[in-house]
Amino acid sequence: MSNKLITYLVQGNLFRHGFDFFDRRLKVDSAIGWLTRKLYYGKPKKIVKNRIFFMSYDKDFSCNPRYIAEEFIRQGKDVELISVYDNEYTFAETRRHYPPEVKLVEFRTKEMYDAMATSKIWIDNALNMVWYGMPKQKEQYYLNTWHGSLGIKRLGGNRKWMNRAAKANNVTDYCITNSTFEEGVFRETFWKDVPFLKFGHARNDIFFDEERMKEKRREVERYFRIEEDSKLICLYAPTFRENSSKFVPLDFEKLKASLEKKFGKECIIIVRAHNKDRAAWGFKENEWLKDGSFFGDMQELLPGIDVGISDYSSWVYDFMLTYRPTFLYVPDLELYDQERGFYFPVEDTPFGLAKSVDHLDEVIKNFDEASYRKGVKKFLDSKGCYEEGNACKQIVAEIEKLMEA
Repeated sequence: MSNKLITYLVQGNLFRHGFDFFDRRLKVDSAIGWLTRKLYYGKPKKIVKNRIFFMSYDKDFSCNPRYIAEEFIRQGKDVELISVYDNEYTFAETRRHYPPEVKLVEFRTKEMYDAMATSKIWIDNALNMVWYGMPKQKEQYYLNTWHGSLGIKRLGGNRKWMNRAAKANNVTDYCITNSTFEEGVFRETFWKDVPFLKFGHARNDIFFDEERMKEKRREVERYFRIEEDSKLICLYAPTFRENSSKFVPLDFEKLKASLEKKFGKECIIIVRAHNKDRAAWGFKENEWLKDGSFFGDMQELLPGIDVGISDYSSWVYDFMLTYRPTFLYVPDLELYDQERGFYFPVEDTPFGLAKSVDHLDEVIKNFDEASYRKGVKKFLDSKGCYEEGNACKQIVAEIEKLMEA
């Protein structure tokens, strides 16, 4: 094969589309890794010990990787932070979410693979680092933070996805956990024998910092043009449904009336679609019904809301750390359980549970804050939650040790 042809393949569409082609046509995972090594990774590359490559599943500045990166910046550490943007059409929007200290490279390009190959540390909140057969050198460390914690939904996917999950166990050096419950989930699924860093999740530190919570509240109010501290802000954010279990829209006018009657304040409802549903999920906004689907990182939105409503989404298990009212609207509970499965009965959560709009009205009406707060504490204790609000500092300190190893 000529050098020109190799250069074309490496710098061209092979890196963006070729891996999917080989995986789909040949059905042999090793073909991806073999081809990558032959065309590009013939020799190991020199590791830059203070270089950190991080990626979130949505290819944006979000979730645990975001807050770890921000902590490095806040502490003024001598590190090189690199992340990804999806493609040239999303670059401008993605870039504005990142601080200038973070370098961005395009997803599945030679520049991205160069960054991965030379970074001492990989930080991931999904299965990004193993998805395309990227070889990992023995001097590199791969930390997985995952993007859920005490969530009810069982982890899993199609055969291809589960094959990647099996590979993750072989190359992950540490999983960062927040509870004994999560440790058990990881052992049962992807990471059979990977050591745990029991620090809590970086994205949840904010819930233990009153000043940051107030600051984020003001940002949410400015973004949605809400008069400061004048309204009750409710977030409705259901999960993604993969199979026959489809989202059933809420009666937002009825919900607004229920919340206003219960809490005695004019209500603003923010509706946030799952990132996989944003293109197809639409509704008409008005002065009290807002679209929060493109707000940015979910964890930046949660400090600004007073009431949460979801179904099976894991964000409520982070939000519960605030002890603020949360309700579950689950009209398809039995079907979703059959198709996806739960780790524990939804009735075991402290959240108000409703299977219809009328039932939700009744659940809101009967909400008792003192009882709810006791329920939240009991639930967290039962899951062995050890969140204390200092995960970021502990993670940064641990990564500094690894960079010197």
